[in-house]
Amino acid sequence: MKRIGTVFFALVFCAVAVAAGAAGDAAKGEALAKGCACHKSKGDLNGVDAATLTAKMQAFKDGKGENKAMVAIMQKQSPENIADLAAYYASLPKK
Repeated sequence: MKRIGTVFFALVFCAVAVAAGAAGDAAKGEALAKGCACHKSKGDLNGVDAATLTAKMQAFKDGKGENKAMVAIMQKQSPENIADLAAYYASLPKK
């Protein structure tokens, strides 16, 4: 019984570590966002939940969406870049 508890704790710990790692790095996202002139000037992504931003960027990466420029830009991004960009924009105060 003690072994089951240890295994369960290890699984929970690993799941938390994976979730934390998927959160993204806002500092890296800031560097990536230097080329995002439209969104930086509008501030339309500032303060939006990172999960929402990630889903939107992933949809563009998958070729979904009306904005062909965003589809082309996101198709070049790695999952890590998407997480970093989402973390950056989520960290900004809403305009």
